[in-house]
Amino acid sequence: MAEEVNLSDRLSGILEEIKDVMEQRRQRIEELRQEISSIERDNDDLEKTISELLNGF
Repeated sequence: MAEEVNLSDRLSGILEEIKDVMEQRRQRIEELRQEISSIERDNDDLEKTISELLNGF
């Protein structure tokens, strides 16, 4: 019986660790999405600037 409790505790701990890892990954994915959006906006601005410069020639 003690072994069952120990296994249950271990399983519970492992599941908690998995939840933590999944939450960390979810947060990192959101950070990367925001970074990608920022880079895309910067690229759009750069393309507009380049186009304006080329039109000036």
